[in-house]
Amino acid sequence: MFPRVLMFGLTLMAAAMWPPPQAATTERRQNQSPWLRTESRHFEIHYLPALAPDVDRTVRSAEGAYDHISARLEFVFAKKVPLVMSAATGSPTRDEVIAYAISDAVAPQQPHRSRIVLPLPEHEADLDALVVHELTHLLVGEIILPEQPGDGGLPRWVHEGLAHYMVGTWSGDHERLMRSLVASANVPGLSQLSGSGGFADARVNDALGHAAFDYIESRWGRASIRRFVDALIVPRVDKTYDAVFDMTPAEFDAAFRQYAQRRFRAESGPKN
Repeated sequence: MFPRVLMFGLTLMAAAMWPPPQAATTERRQNQSPWLRTESRHFEIHYLPALAPDVDRTVRSAEGAYDHISARLEFVFAKKVPLVMSAATGSPTRDEVIAYAISDAVAPQQPHRSRIVLPLPEHEADLDALVVHELTHLLVGEIILPEQPGDGGLPRWVHEGLAHYMVGTWSGDHERLMRSLVASANVPGLSQLSGSGGFADARVNDALGHAAFDYIESRWGRASIRRFVDALIVPRVDKTYDAVFDMTPAEFDAAFRQYAQRRFRAESGPKN
């Protein structure tokens, strides 16, 4: 599963707080960080010298993901997003990368500022999907809980399903999970699910959420996704389904079950 977005903050240091030039030079030599930094239109990219050849493709992928998600959500984040690149394996370890990512070298912790830790996959398609997935978490978090850490207590089917929906591609695993739910007449009422939903396999939430957001777009149009996200802003409206879909929660659940049965019954072909 994709690594999760890390949430922290940004402050600026006043020029008067810097040490004298000679002392500053000595300190930098003694505590020289191996991490480098560059900027793009929407991101601050942090990387180690060994990953310099991957910076351009990461920037292309990140900016493409940003354009895709911000257009879907009609949302532009006012600050640049810190993005810490790392190798998928080897040195430094994941824990060491995360320790750097949450340090003041990336962004001081007050006030809160979101960031992404990105282990680089080998293939371009995997990189694009990973960035879209993680950036969706980050931008949705900034809408519903601005300048604060966490996901606002969203059910997993919402925050993971929305990220998979933004990526768009259906995996064979998610297809099988949905077909199994439909075949056993066990599609749950989404409005009643909270947290992980109590499923032994957490991926069931992800597949359900992906299908739910596909359904929402197919019935109410792409703009309905942003209306639904707006209804999740903390503190939340009491009648999310009524306000967004003009349906009671029970009516929404019944309509989604019918959609799932049509789309994922055994004789249906693969969907993308």
